[in-house]
Amino acid sequence: MKNLGKKLLSLTKKGNAIPNTNRGEKPILPAVLKALEKAPTHVVDGVTNVFSQVTDYLQTAEVETTKRTEIAAKRDVAIEALQNQRTAFELLMKLTFQERAAVIQKQFDVLDRAMASGDVSTVKSALDGMVAVIQSSPFKSIQEMQMAMGSKDFVVRLE
Repeated sequence: MKNLGKKLLSLTKKGNAIPNTNRGEKPILPAVLKALEKAPTHVVDGVTNVFSQVTDYLQTAEVETTKRTEIAAKRDVAIEALQNQRTAFELLMKLTFQERAAVIQKQFDVLDRAMASGDVSTVKSALDGMVAVIQSSPFKSIQEMQMAMGSKDFVVRLE
């Protein structure tokens, strides 16, 4: 009886309690039951119950390991998506503010020339252009991009 207990324990420790039928492994329970043929019925029932419980535990442990792996994979995908969004937003912010700076600089150049020549209507146009750029929110384009990225039809075009 001691040998049987040790054999069951060694089988479960080695991970052999659940046979892999894909590799042609044979189930262990019939072999154990055959070894117990001459043992009293209550001993056989007890060993069968223990073996069944160990098998159930190992199957549950495998399912839970698979679930944890799936959760980790989903987490990694979500983190990568967030990092990609961050990169896109940073690039959008950089380009938006560079564009705004360039437009305002051009407006200053026009303003300087108009003031030097005394052209009042061009001064007004340059100032109106600067005000329009300053009043427009760069964050509106970010909001539009975020909404577009949430769409299944979103496509990035590199021009």
